[in-house]
Amino acid sequence: MNRIFILLFLVVAQLVDSCKENTSVQTNELKEWKLQGAVKSLSETDYSKNGKFKAWLLFNPAGYILEQTTFNPDGSLIRKWRYTYNETNQKLTRTTYVLRDSLSGILCYSYDQNGKIKDEKVLNASGALMNDVQHNYDINQNEIEKIFTDDTHKIQGLVKNKFDKRNKLIEELQLDSITHKNGKNRYSYNDDGLNVEITSLSLHDNLVKRTTYSYLANRKVGEARLYNADNNLISRTVYKYDKQENITLKQTFNPIGETMEKYTFTYTYDKNNNWTLRYEYLNDQVNDILSRKLEYYN
Repeated sequence: MNRIFILLFLVVAQLVDSCKENTSVQTNELKEWKLQGAVKSLSETDYSKNGKFKAWLLFNPAGYILEQTTFNPDGSLIRKWRYTYNETNQKLTRTTYVLRDSLSGILCYSYDQNGKIKDEKVLNASGALMNDVQHNYDINQNEIEKIFTDDTHKIQGLVKNKFDKRNKLIEELQLDSITHKNGKNRYSYNDDGLNVEITSLSLHDNLVKRTTYSYLANRKVGEARLYNADNNLISRTVYKYDKQENITLKQTFNPIGETMEKYTFTYTYDKNNNWTLRYEYLNDQVNDILSRKLEYYN
């Protein structure tokens, strides 16, 4: 695994968490990053096989990200994001900087009367519109449509969603224009509202792949099974977690039960139960080491 961005160091856990119910409420972004306590900043060093990459996050006292920066092993900037918020902590802008701290673009957010994101505009360094994403919702505040347009306001793509009576997403239709379908995903849930199956379909509604999920007592995914277009099992992946609910095992087996890939993780925690050191092992060999330093608000 290659983790050169701080955005990626929680990829496995986020993929697993994505199968949980979609009605969970985030009170701030510290929870999204699975951080405990009044974290002010987080510095990370990734001792990967490709070099020593560094990253940095700065949070405001309310727990929202103010700045996010990633660096190459030679210390040069990969990318920097700076964020602004309104008085209710809704994100207003994300400004992107690249090599030599030069401005790359600005993502601007606007909201409707219900506090939902209504529009996302991407501006270039000169302030000109590059593209736009419009969000539409039903009376239950479920996002039923996303419309992607270019700088001339021409539609480049759409995503249309359907929800059940529990306000669970049950179908996601992707279109590259108003009339051309790219593909479709369908979602099924158990009685606890947890996603137990994702079915991907082709342009003509033919099965492409199917993934099923089973859960542990902590409502995290314990096993995922992947099936091909012929509905034959391709792989089975099992997950384990520690008491802080960070992933400790991700092991994938082929249809006859042989291990294809095995990732294990060990952690060292601080007094706030945030991990400060993580070892990643691939097939029982050290594959990656992540070290973190956290600063807290008093």
